[in-house]
Amino acid sequence: MAALNVHTRGSVLVAQFNREKPVNPLNRELEQGIVETCRWAQDEPAVKAMVLTGGVDRSFGVGDDLSEAREVKTSADVENLINRTLGLYIAILSVTKPTVAGIDGYAIGAGLQIALCCDWRVGTPTAKALGWELKQGLACPIGAYMLRKSLGRAAMSDVIFGSEVVPVGWGVEHKLFNEIAETKDVVERAIWRAGLLGAYPEVAYRRTKESVNRSFIAGLRELAPMAKNILLDGFRSNSAQAHFARVMRR
Repeated sequence: MAALNVHTRGSVLVAQFNREKPVNPLNRELEQGIVETCRWAQDEPAVKAMVLTGGVDRSFGVGDDLSEAREVKTSADVENLINRTLGLYIAILSVTKPTVAGIDGYAIGAGLQIALCCDWRVGTPTAKALGWELKQGLACPIGAYMLRKSLGRAAMSDVIFGSEVVPVGWGVEHKLFNEIAETKDVVERAIWRAGLLGAYPEVAYRRTKESVNRSFIAGLRELAPMAKNILLDGFRSNSAQAHFARVMRR
C-alpha cells in the first residue's frame, strides 16, 4: 500500500496521503513521496497547480509516526530528523506553482505545518487543527515560527501556548483556513481552487510566490541550529521520551 497516491485532474496534480491509518501519521515513506512529488510538479510543464490532502473522511495528518519518532535517541538522530523535516517544508515552499491543502480531520504537528506551507487552505466544519506539543512535553520551535510567519504572533500564541483544538470559526478569522467546504466536498473544492489559481498568468504568480516564500525558507534554514539544540534539550530532560511512551501504551 503506497503511502502517497498521486494522480492528475486536468492540469492539477493531486497528492493524497494514504497511510493505512486514516489519521495519516507522517513516516519516512510519505515524507519522501511528498518531496519527490513536489519536485516533479515543479518541473512538469503540464502541471499548473498542486493539491495536498488527506482525503475525504481521513485526517490531513497527525504529525510524526510515533513508531519512528520514538527511535530518535541521539544527537545525530535529532539532527537528521530536523534536516528531513525542514527539507520537506522547503520542498513544498519551493513549488512556485499554486499549492492548495484540502484539510479534514486532524492537522497536528507536522500535518499542520505541511498545511502552512501551502498557498491556500480549504478546511471543513470537522477539521481539527491543533498545536499540542508543549502540553505533551515536546518543544516546537519550527511550528511556532511557521505559525508566526503565516498568521502573526498573537495567533501563534493561541495555537502553540493554548495547545487546544482551534475552533473552525477562529481558523477562518485568522486565515488558517482560507475557505470552508462540506466534508464530502473538501477534495473537490481544493482541486477546483487549485485549477482557478493555476489559470492565473504563470510568470506573475511564480515571481510573486518566489518573493513571498524566500524569507520563509531563509528563516527555516536560519532556525535549524537552534531547533536542533532545543529538541536535544527536550530529549535530555526525558520529556519527549515520556510522551512517546504514553502514546504507545494507548
